Amino acid sequence: MAGAPADDVQHLRGDAATVRPGGRTARVREAVIDATIAELTEVGYAALRVDAVAERAGVNKTTVYRRWGNKAGLVSTALIERRGRLVPPADTGTLRGDLIELLKEIRLGLDVPWVAVLHREAGPRGAANADLYELLDRFWPARFKVSGVIFERAVERGELPADTDPGFLLEMISGPLYFHWLMLGHPLDDDFLERMADFMLHGARARPPESEAPSPRTSRSRPLST
Repeated sequence: MAGAPADDVQHLRGDAATVRPGGRTARVREAVIDATIAELTEVGYAALRVDAVAERAGVNKTTVYRRWGNKAGLVSTALIERRGRLVPPADTGTLRGDLIELLKEIRLGLDVPWVAVLHREAGPRGAANADLYELLDRFWPARFKVSGVIFERAVERGELPADTDPGFLLEMISGPLYFHWLMLGHPLDDDFLERMADFMLHGARARPPESEAPSPRTSRSRPLST
């Protein structure tokens, strides 16, 4: 089973991988991360203040500013430390099973209150939330790359054609999922996830007639290498 590329894991984790366990530095880091998550859950990202995080953590605010810079740095560290474990979805032996497992993993993430806050506050990309998207732009590409392993496995099994575009399929999975949860406020129950997996499975396998096939130049994502 394919694993997460080492360079992507290191890029996502940043300086987190250089912090040795134990000792005062590690304790301060954990206290600040815990305080960031608690404040984020209570007040949201827009109202999050570095001073409040420092006070809650019992750490001098000068130390927090020096190490993390701003609230984007704090939340980025929390994402990396608490949600940045890059592990390919479980290999169930079928694409359908892998899709369902992936959707359940996404649901687990959205069930985390402070993660849900980030998604609810993100809104349309723009100047007002540029710093939030700056940290999300670091977080999501590596996650997408690891999640795309399910389509690589499907190609190897012969379930999907070799020119399958994993990035496109992941976008098609994410869109309906977030609309159902964020815009409509509906729960992501097992029945919905299984229906989504079946719908996406048929769509991923469908091939247009040769005369109607889109030009590969119009695709924004790269197909899987063979």
